[in-house]
Amino acid sequence: MLLYMEVVEHSEFDDSYILPEHKKSLLVTIKNIYDKQMPWADSVLLKCCVKEHYKEVIKLMNREKYLEEINKTDIDTLLDGM
Repeated sequence: MLLYMEVVEHSEFDDSYILPEHKKSLLVTIKNIYDKQMPWADSVLLKCCVKEHYKEVIKLMNREKYLEEINKTDIDTLLDGM
């Protein structure tokens, strides 16, 4: 049963299309939120909370729009996004 649950979890979550620097930035942002909201929590609890929050954010992302956005290279589009 546990093996089945792990397979289902991995099939629902895919962050392979996210750029490494965006993953790191998102994780740092989420960790900062939990550090401020839960200063009493130990590192294991914080890691679990951050990981679950990260997964939920990725699941709710629109993959196509993200990929389209990171592939924009013209200067006007980049400036408009700032």
